[in-house]
Amino acid sequence: MACFEWINNDLLTGLLSEQHGTSFKQLIAYDVSFATKKGDNYASEMYRVSVQYDIGNIVKKRIILKVMPSGELQQKVMEENSIYSREIVIYSQIIPRIYELLRSIGDVSIISPLCLTTANTPKQMLVFEDVSEQSFKMMDRRLGLDLDHARLVIVKLAKLHACSRIVYEAEPTLFDLMMEGCISDDPKKQTFLPYYRRCVGQVMRLVQQWNKDGRWNSILGKLDKLQDKIIPYGCDVYHRRDDCFNVLNHNDIWVNNMMFQFEQGTGVKDVLLLDYQLSFYGSPGIDLNFLLYGSLQPEVRKLHLMELVQLYHTTLRGTLEQLHYGGTIPSLPDIHVEIIRKGFHRVNAVFQQMPVAMMERSEDADMDLILGEGERSETCRRELFDNPRYVSILPALLQEFDLAGYLD
Repeated sequence: MACFEWINNDLLTGLLSEQHGTSFKQLIAYDVSFATKKGDNYASEMYRVSVQYDIGNIVKKRIILKVMPSGELQQKVMEENSIYSREIVIYSQIIPRIYELLRSIGDVSIISPLCLTTANTPKQMLVFEDVSEQSFKMMDRRLGLDLDHARLVIVKLAKLHACSRIVYEAEPTLFDLMMEGCISDDPKKQTFLPYYRRCVGQVMRLVQQWNKDGRWNSILGKLDKLQDKIIPYGCDVYHRRDDCFNVLNHNDIWVNNMMFQFEQGTGVKDVLLLDYQLSFYGSPGIDLNFLLYGSLQPEVRKLHLMELVQLYHTTLRGTLEQLHYGGTIPSLPDIHVEIIRKGFHRVNAVFQQMPVAMMERSEDADMDLILGEGERSETCRRELFDNPRYVSILPALLQEFDLAGYLD
């Protein structure tokens, strides 16, 4: 039985007073439910609250409470990476400045749901508008994005990147919490990192099952060595070069951090990008690799990857030109270089993110168990990686990574 006792009249009255100020009169009624299924948001807990209140007139609406996760290991990871404070800065200061820039050129795009307020007690939380009231909904994460959905995401991502560059150059201190990546050689930020090695071990186990004729011997040998190299390689993804074009990366750009709006008879119309808990200021190749290799349907990636990169560049360049950006705008070849330079991140996407995205029953997911050590955790990870959907696409991706040199 779910326990919502901490979401009470006093909490909601305080949140609504914070949002509406002196115009707030009284909370009349409320109802609480889970906003997502267990496991769909591994870095937070999401609650939907239907509220009815008086601000001189009666308002009925739904809000979303995004709360720090309750799992012990999850909480430690969140604290090490300044998750809560990082996301507050992005939603309260950086995204409003991005909107100012877009509106200045007549672009009415909305990139993310509106953050209404924040709170630290009784739990750390952010309070959002419920965009499901505007007919936004999540996709089936197991299937990946088709081309129409992917195009919408690429355009929003390019606008986010372009505007963030201008905001950074005007107010670089706003990005202080985003200057270090989530894979770090800082000894105080190591709790999550053993999971990367364990994922390599699971991929090795699968390859060993296929390797009846020795055809996979070379890749198996590389994977064995990769277990010790994956953390340094991951750190290199987050090493920033100041002589390159850097942007605010969403840094967790996968299907469950997107909500799509549909128009009857015309298909998908719009997308919002959610969850900036891991955002990082660095190469755009980070987001592009993670999106293109972690969230697309295999055929879309195979047939349309270059088209999507070109669309990203066209949108990035066009936005920067309209905003009269005074720096050097990267060319399309420059963007391809960044994708290749940060290409190891596609290995991270396929080894760490994709098994979670493709799991059949997120209701059974326990992120502390998935991240942890011991036999129960190993059993949980084996079930994740044994998913037939994942196993069916892994061989081709491993061969591609091998030919590109990312397993060396």
